[in-house]
Amino acid sequence: MDRRVLDALAAHHGLTADGVERMVELAVARPSRADLQGFGVRVLHLAGVLSLAAGVVFFVAANWSALAVFGRFALVEAVLVGAVALALWRPPPQAVGRYALLLAFIVTGALFALYGQTYQTGADVYELFLNWALLGVVFAVAAQWSVVWAAWVLVLNVALWLFCGARPEAGALWVLFSPWSLTTSQLLLVPLLVNVCLWAVGLLLERTDAARFAPRWLGRFALAWAVAAGTWAAVIVVVRGASAEGAAGLAVPLLVFLGVGFVTLRRRADVFPLAAIEGGLIALGAAWIIEAWGLDEIGLFFVLAAWLIVTSTLSGRYLMRLVRAWGGQEASA
Repeated sequence: MDRRVLDALAAHHGLTADGVERMVELAVARPSRADLQGFGVRVLHLAGVLSLAAGVVFFVAANWSALAVFGRFALVEAVLVGAVALALWRPPPQAVGRYALLLAFIVTGALFALYGQTYQTGADVYELFLNWALLGVVFAVAAQWSVVWAAWVLVLNVALWLFCGARPEAGALWVLFSPWSLTTSQLLLVPLLVNVCLWAVGLLLERTDAARFAPRWLGRFALAWAVAAGTWAAVIVVVRGASAEGAAGLAVPLLVFLGVGFVTLRRRADVFPLAAIEGGLIALGAAWIIEAWGLDEIGLFFVLAAWLIVTSTLSGRYLMRLVRAWGGQEASA
C-alpha cells in the first residue's frame, strides 16, 4: 500500500500515533536497511554513468588543441560503440544494459556537438537538440527504462524551447511553421501540445504491460513542461496584447488546461495536473494584475502579495481535500 492509502486508513479509523506506527509495521511501508542500500547503489551507478559521460565531453574540450580531428571523433565514437556493445551483451531490462544505453544516449548528443563545433555547419543550437532527440529515441526504446525516457523528454523540450525563444528562422522546424507567420506565443503552443500528448500516452500505458516503462512521475514531468509552455504563451498575450500576439496564444492554453483538468477529475487518481494548472493560472493572474491595473510599486507589491497568498491558500486547501477524498476511495476499494 502506498502513502495515500495508509493516510486514508489512519484518518478513517482515527488511529492514534501508536496505532499508526503499528499499521506501518504491518504494511511493511518503511524501507528496510537493504532497500536503502539498494537505492544508494542505484544512485551511485547513475551518478557514475553521468560522470563518465561528462568526463568524455570535458576531456575532449580540455584537449581540443592537442587532439586531432580523428582523435576527437575516435574517442567519442569509441565510448558510443562500447556502450552499445555492453547493452547488447547485457540487454535490458538488466541494469548494465540500461545504464549503457543511457550513456549511449548522452554521448550521442556529445557527438552531434562535436560535429557541429569541428565543421562549423552553421546549424542553429535547437537543431542539435532536435537531431539528438530524433536519433536518441532508438536508445530510449531499447533501454525500456523511464530514466532514459525522461532524458529524452528533457532533450526534446530543450530543442522546442530554444526554437520558440530564439525564433532562428532556419532549420527543419522553421520550414514547417514559417508559412503561417506564427508569433512567439503561437509557437509556444507546439511544446504545449507535444507534452500534453506525451502525458496522454502515459495515461494510456498505465493499463497495459508497458506501464512499468511509463511511471506516473514521467507523465508529470512531461505535463510540467506543457503547463510551463502554455503559461508562458498566455503571459505573452496578456503582456503584449491579443492584437499583437493573437488570441490563440491565450485561448488554446486555457482550453488545454480545462481539458487536462476535466480528465484528471474524471480519473480521480492524481492531483498533480490540477496543482500544475493552478500554479500556471496564478502566474497568469499575476501577469494580468501587473499589466492591466496600472498600480505604483507599493500598491503593486501589496496587491500581488494578497493575490499570491489568497490563491495559493485556496488552491492548497482544495487540492488537499481532493487528496483525502481520492485516497479514501482507493482505500475502500
